[in-house]
Amino acid sequence: MVEFIIIAPALLFVGFATVQFVLLYQAKSTLDVAVLEAAREGAVNNGSMKAMQAGLARGLTPIYARHADADGVAAALAKAQADAVNFSVITVLNPTTEAVRDFSQPRVYLDPSNPIMEIPNDSLMYRDSNTLGPTSQMNIQDANLLKIHVHYCYNMYVPLVNKVLYYAVNVIGSIGTMGILTREPDNLVRDPYGSPKNGDALCKVKLVDGIATGRWPLSLDSEAIVRMQSPFRISAANDSPNPTGN
Repeated sequence: MVEFIIIAPALLFVGFATVQFVLLYQAKSTLDVAVLEAAREGAVNNGSMKAMQAGLARGLTPIYARHADADGVAAALAKAQADAVNFSVITVLNPTTEAVRDFSQPRVYLDPSNPIMEIPNDSLMYRDSNTLGPTSQMNIQDANLLKIHVHYCYNMYVPLVNKVLYYAVNVIGSIGTMGILTREPDNLVRDPYGSPKNGDALCKVKLVDGIATGRWPLSLDSEAIVRMQSPFRISAANDSPNPTGN
C-alpha cells in the first residue's frame, strides 16, 4: 500500500502525459492536412487570406469535434473558425514580394478605370521559363507556386499535463513551492505571463487566466505548397488581417 501511494501519482501523471502526447500527434497530423486545404483554397481564390483562413478552419474542425452529430459538427466548425482567425498566423512564403513586383500586371475585369494587379496564371506551359525576374530571380512558373506557413496555437486539455507542458515549453517558474504545482502562478505581480524565457507571442496566456479557464496553448507549425489555379493578387492576400499576438 505504501509503495502504491508513492508511485501512483507519478504513474498517473505518465498516463495523462501519454494521452496528451497522442493528442498532440493527432493535432499536428490534422494541422498538416488543414494547411494543405488552406493552400488549395488560396490557389483557387487569388491567394485570398480570408479564403485560406476558411480552408484552415475546415481542416482543423476534427480537433474540436466532441459529438458525432450535426450539432457537434457545427459547434466544432465554429470553434475552428474562431481559432483560425484569432490563434493562427498564415504567412505567404511564395510568391515573394519581389516576385509580385516583377510579374504583376494590370488586368481589367468589370471596371476599365480600376485594373487589378495580378500575376498571370494562364498558359504557363507556353511562357518563357528562362526569363527571370530582375529582383526575385525566379521565373513566372515558380512565381505561380503558392507556399504558405501556418503558426497555430493548439489548446492542450489533459489536466495537469497541459500546464506542465506549457510551463516547460515557455520556461516558466519552477516545479515545486510557488511554482507549477501551486494554485497561483509564479511571478503574478511582476509579470502576469510568468516571465517566460521562451515565450510565444501568439500562444501565450496570462497564468491566472490559464488557471481559471484551463486553456494552455502550445504552438504547432506546418507548411504546404501548391500550384496557383488563379492569378495571385497581393490585395487578396491582404484581405483579412492575421493576429498580432499582442
